[in-house]
Amino acid sequence: MAQGRLQTICYTLIILLISGYILYIGAPIFIPIIFAILLGVFLNPVYNKLIPFVKIKWLTIVLTFTCLFVPLVLLATLFSIQLMNIFESLPSIDQSLNDGINKIVNTVNKLAPSVNLSAHNLIEGGEQSDLRGPLKMIAQGLTSTSSIIASSGLVIIFAFLLMYYKKSFKRFIIDSFDRHNRPEIKGAMQDIKNTIQSYIGGLGLVVVLLSVFNTIGLTLIGIEYAIFWGTLAGILAMIPYIGTLLGGMLPFVFALSTAEASWQPIAVVAYYLFIQQLEGNFITPKIVGDKVDINPLFAILALLFFGSFWGIAGVILALPLISIVKIILEHFDETKALSILMSSDITELAEPGRESN
Repeated sequence: MAQGRLQTICYTLIILLISGYILYIGAPIFIPIIFAILLGVFLNPVYNKLIPFVKIKWLTIVLTFTCLFVPLVLLATLFSIQLMNIFESLPSIDQSLNDGINKIVNTVNKLAPSVNLSAHNLIEGGEQSDLRGPLKMIAQGLTSTSSIIASSGLVIIFAFLLMYYKKSFKRFIIDSFDRHNRPEIKGAMQDIKNTIQSYIGGLGLVVVLLSVFNTIGLTLIGIEYAIFWGTLAGILAMIPYIGTLLGGMLPFVFALSTAEASWQPIAVVAYYLFIQQLEGNFITPKIVGDKVDINPLFAILALLFFGSFWGIAGVILALPLISIVKIILEHFDETKALSILMSSDITELAEPGRESN
């Protein structure tokens, strides 16, 4: 018995190692396919509404993509214009950054003399004292993600083909299992579809709301290029737990460089902390709901696991992928206990005749 368990553990570890290696070296293939599946499932309701009127399948799919990408292209154009303006103004921003740091340090020293901060030490302690480095990091991150997913065009092609042949793929998956397991497979596929549509739709709405709230807040504070900074923070909110915080760092540095009043950078920090609490405790739970039913432990493990293999793309995909794994596990008696362990709603049941501690 012990030998059999040891063999099972060894086989499991070997499978995990091989799977991890395949995921790592196959990133240029797996990531665009996964993004395409998520995109195709998300757009499927739009396709179903259009097909009775258009009748031609390929044209319906093209119109479905158009409904999504036209507003995205307009937003990306506005986003890019503001980014170019920021880069053009960087030389003058660099000259005023030291003055901004001095303002903050002097204010802190007045409020708390015992702290005795030194602006010179803060400036010299950093490798780079301008926005060029952080902005380039954001640009490189976006560029590397695009290269990892083999460009958005490849994702669109895969999504188009998956939507065009979706009935064949569905039939293939169902027929690959024994007849007595097929009802569970159908139920799992339906749950996965509902989860993906709810998660992506909810996440998209969260991004839009945060972009609007951030833009309004930065405009009221008096920060230039508020649309760019607000939208950037909204997009970064797709990264769980730390996205909103990251989105607030760059406008803070920018405000430190350009703000006329010393209170404006502090107001930016205070506002983004407020938005982070609002997003984490109200906006996301109310909109996304419990569709991604994963407890924080497994959510963080998924972020670390997929992030280590696929970078930013892996971090974005971590929660939907781990949710899909949980849905599959909960539809089979042999693995249902694992899905309960991953759930965010774990309840401890006392054994009969015993009191729970």
